[in-house]
Amino acid sequence: MKKISLLLMLITVLLAAGCNKQEPVNTEHVNVTIAGLKGPTSIGMIKMIDEKVLNTDKYNVSYVTESAPDALTGKIINGEIQISSVPINLAPVLYNKTGGKVQLMAVNTIGNLYIVGTDDIESIGELEGKMLGMSAKGSTPDFAMNYLLNQNNISDKVELNYAMDHATMSQSVITEDTKVALLPQPFVTQTMIKNSNVKILVDLNEAWKAATDNTSQLYTGAVIVNKDFAENNKDFVEEFLKQYEASVNWVLENQKDASLLVEKNEIMPSAAVVEKAIPYCGIVYEPAHNVKDGLNEFYKILFDSNPASVGGKLPDEGFYFTK
Repeated sequence: MKKISLLLMLITVLLAAGCNKQEPVNTEHVNVTIAGLKGPTSIGMIKMIDEKVLNTDKYNVSYVTESAPDALTGKIINGEIQISSVPINLAPVLYNKTGGKVQLMAVNTIGNLYIVGTDDIESIGELEGKMLGMSAKGSTPDFAMNYLLNQNNISDKVELNYAMDHATMSQSVITEDTKVALLPQPFVTQTMIKNSNVKILVDLNEAWKAATDNTSQLYTGAVIVNKDFAENNKDFVEEFLKQYEASVNWVLENQKDASLLVEKNEIMPSAAVVEKAIPYCGIVYEPAHNVKDGLNEFYKILFDSNPASVGGKLPDEGFYFTK
């Protein structure tokens, strides 16, 4: 009888232990790569980059920056990069190339392109017969410049000399190997500080407005997201956009502190240059739904000028991210 009682007690203990057994906690992280370019797009995001925000028990977030968009394109296409800042024209190119697997979430730079140099010109038309230094072939500055040359009927009368990236072209202008070049901020400010002979010759943003009869802005940068990632991680994406907007506002209100972080995180080599350049970098945060009409007009101008500039066809409604 005693043996039976002990056996029953043992069974009861085992059953109780089984009922109280906790399921193993799922500690698997979702790896997220957020990318930017070494220029205004990453300057706007610098508070996020420095603080490495959005890292949680669930998300393992890494921030990367590159000098040229080519270094990001393949990784965006194959899904290695979930969120990225890219030239504004590259967004529809990737949308078309991936069959709609990326979406534009926000515009992050508008109007930060200038023709600079040691030559004496004051308009696009005066580039006729000259060599113009360019960088980032196949990106927004390239297509925008070609559109303006065509509008001035000198597209076959200007020799375009391409460098690997903005930093390389900036150095060529500093040494005066290149007399006239198209550059974005903050490379414009960097170039002028290092060579006092260099000056701004043409504000490309004003030239764009004139060529389009003030119907279009010169959008230059955007934030895109992998569509599948956005659909499966809605809370993360929503928080990212909040943090991004907060970072942009902080940069614009705290330019000195922001410039120190830019140097610290090796986005640009000189905080002094960045501080002077920030007001002219065109750093903004405009969610997709706010600028959709303007972007559609902008993309149509690029498409009519060169269909390849937006990937062969204009993006449809699915291109724009909605919450």
